[in-house]
Amino acid sequence: MSRFALLASTATLLAFTSNADPVLQKMRDQTKDGPVYAYEMEYTATEVTATGRVDPSQPEGSRIEVISPVEADWSDDFREGLEEMESETDGDIWCADFAETVPNNAQLVSGTDTTATYAFTPLPEEGADGIEKKLMKKIKGSITLDKQDGSILAFNMNLPKPYKPAMVAKINTFNMDAKCDRAPDGRTYVSSFNMAIAGSAMMQKFEENVSRRITKLLNPVQ
Repeated sequence: MSRFALLASTATLLAFTSNADPVLQKMRDQTKDGPVYAYEMEYTATEVTATGRVDPSQPEGSRIEVISPVEADWSDDFREGLEEMESETDGDIWCADFAETVPNNAQLVSGTDTTATYAFTPLPEEGADGIEKKLMKKIKGSITLDKQDGSILAFNMNLPKPYKPAMVAKINTFNMDAKCDRAPDGRTYVSSFNMAIAGSAMMQKFEENVSRRITKLLNPVQ
């Protein structure tokens, strides 16, 4: 690279950096590092409503204490879902994870004295397959940030119109909505999460509605 080209590239990079949205940059500077919390949670799916306590510090199989329903009323699907939740429960309840889906060209669409809301096309997760990458191009995302420190306060992904990812599959509706609250140490955690999806695959209709709400954040796990 010539000296002129190098200087031009450096100038372009500096200009981009200086023009970068400062609130988005604060969001990217947020950390998930900190104490692990246990918590109380409500879980609602299409055919079940449950409450329980979650302690991520416990070994797998002992992390979730179901308060209701009583075990005699557990369905096979509920047991399978509980096992899956046990294996995935690692204490990572932090809204900072959503930042990974937000591209640098997210557009500011509204705001208040204390918050800023951006619209964007979400980035696919690292290692996503071709179908997921194509789907993400159809999704509309929005995120609300605290102007002061860049903390994520709300996150949404929505499919505005039906999409066929394959000849034998169709997604009619998809919406994922998360709200965030402050933990005692200042980080924001996913206090409520709602996901609804409906469509068809192999000529069979499917519909799923899942809601999770952390009703009480307990003391940090020692």
